[in-house]
Amino acid sequence: MAFGRLTDMKFRVTSFFIFLVTLAISVKAEDKKIRTSDGVDLFVTVKGQGIPCLYVHGGPGSGGYWLEAFSGEMLEKNFQMIYLDQRGVSRSSSPANKDFSLDRMLKDFEEVRQSLGIKKWIVLGHSFGAGIQTAYANKYPKAVSGMIMLNGTVNIEESLKGTLAYTYKRVSAEEAKKLSETTGQPMHRMFAAMQLLGPDGYKLFYRDKASADTMDQVMGRIKDWNGDFGASVNNYPEYFQNFSPMTRTIKVPVLVFSGNTDYAIGPEHYKLIHFPKQMLVRSDVGHIPFIEAKEDLANAIEAYLEKYFK
Repeated sequence: MAFGRLTDMKFRVTSFFIFLVTLAISVKAEDKKIRTSDGVDLFVTVKGQGIPCLYVHGGPGSGGYWLEAFSGEMLEKNFQMIYLDQRGVSRSSSPANKDFSLDRMLKDFEEVRQSLGIKKWIVLGHSFGAGIQTAYANKYPKAVSGMIMLNGTVNIEESLKGTLAYTYKRVSAEEAKKLSETTGQPMHRMFAAMQLLGPDGYKLFYRDKASADTMDQVMGRIKDWNGDFGASVNNYPEYFQNFSPMTRTIKVPVLVFSGNTDYAIGPEHYKLIHFPKQMLVRSDVGHIPFIEAKEDLANAIEAYLEKYFK
């Protein structure tokens, strides 16, 4: 009995020691600053086990935190998630030479991948990030094993049509006419539509107002937010190009997840996405499924992995 208790005690001490070591490694690995070749400190959080997966956030300029906060637990069961704040966004710094070009952004992803010692990864893009992830997979095909396109736009101008169509039906004829005559960058026109909708502007993105409030609360946790990329992106027309033809050239398996009530990019925008090997999943949700359709999203990812990676 004494020997048994001693053995049990040793086992518990050993297990606790292993737990502490694992915890220390985990904490050390979670938050990183990766310095790019042009001197930008990129904030990266690495969590989970499984296939490496880079999150390419949208916005432009929304940061990597919200996906981690709302669906991280689900994603990290299947993936080694790399949540990246892009240059000039949130907790990452900005380039001294103010280079926010698409090519430089794609090079950042490559430098992060190499820094983490990852050979290939799945690239998960949301919203505005879909065009960026498509450009990355096109330019660096050997680095990409698959893609998840989550409520993504591959043509901002076409997405804007969906936003405006929704708005025209909900405002006066005079307001609709004025909005239709608004010119400028697509993002400016989208914000004009949101402002015109007033308190109902959230409906472009969310099913429920409570979801919008929850998002605001969670994003408020990050202090000293860097907004340089969001303020500069309109100076780079390459982000607003039509990426739809490019989707036809990318051979890796792609999960395309689309919301039936996603008026931020248009509920039928998925029809412009033509990857040769793609799985389309539609859900009765708006633009933010990782808050309002977690189960649908989890099931879609499980089916995608089962079909292409198991």
